[in-house]
Amino acid sequence: MVGAAQRGPERGPALASKSLSETAEPARDRTGISAAGPVRAGSAANRRIIGAVLAAGGLLAISTDSVITRAADADGWDVAFWYGVFTTPAMVAALFATERGRPRRAWDRSGPIVVVSGLLQMVSTLAFILAVKNTTVANVVVIIAAAPLVTAILAWVLLGERVGLRLASAIALAFAGIVVVVSGSLGGGGLVGDLLAVVAIVGFGLNLVVWRRHPDLSRTLVVAIGGVATSLVAAWPAQILGHSARTYLLVALMGAVFGPVGRISLASATRYLPAAEVSLFAPIETVSATAMAWAFFGERPTVRVMIGAVVITTAVVWGSVLGRDPDPATHDPPG
Repeated sequence: MVGAAQRGPERGPALASKSLSETAEPARDRTGISAAGPVRAGSAANRRIIGAVLAAGGLLAISTDSVITRAADADGWDVAFWYGVFTTPAMVAALFATERGRPRRAWDRSGPIVVVSGLLQMVSTLAFILAVKNTTVANVVVIIAAAPLVTAILAWVLLGERVGLRLASAIALAFAGIVVVVSGSLGGGGLVGDLLAVVAIVGFGLNLVVWRRHPDLSRTLVVAIGGVATSLVAAWPAQILGHSARTYLLVALMGAVFGPVGRISLASATRYLPAAEVSLFAPIETVSATAMAWAFFGERPTVRVMIGAVVITTAVVWGSVLGRDPDPATHDPPG
């Protein structure tokens, strides 16, 4: 889900100049994940293949979040609580492994700001899960596809990073696509879910800005703190017990397997490809999650959702990769 890509790792799920390409990139931590640019070892062709496989595989794994959330026979708060319960030990184990038995080093390297990042992770996770429970999967994943461009706006407002004409036009186009998607829910009962999806990408975008400002943050520790916070917040409204074994199994797979594997893979892809190129794989999640929801739940995307998907995907391509060409009007000077 959102988050990512913490990318983080899990991240994200992908800004022109010091916006789209740099803000969306995580810095190297003890996991070896780095957004400083492609790894220089090996041939360029092999690096690109590895990066593409990691990005595509990561997004395929992440795309199961929305489908599992929908399939779980439980309220959104219930799913969120158990997601946090299963995610936390998985991330703690990862911390022990990557920090060689000394997880405190991740805290020392990150500082107290990691708590803020973990809370933003909690907001985006909760909003995503509740969104899936209140509107169609297609609506949620199409809206979330605009996350890189929302991040560009936040980086401009909070960090003063330049938004050139090309990126500004891409942002406008993306929001037009979101309006198309949301307009289809007016009067149909899915508006709350659509708005929660917007909250999810804002929370994710804010986290990317935090990572941009504090590049030494441990993404693994962020996810662990986010998992604890998600469980604590969801505990009050959630019905913790009384669910089927199938529901517990599904949420365990989401929280301890597909989520961590997907986000770590996506974050690792930025070692081999620029984040702007990694962001081009975002439609994989949109298409995969929509197709699975259609196949398993009969959620056929409406014409407005499909139009919105095309508009948002075009905006991301226009604002990320095409926007990387040298252009004095849209790029900051080196350094």
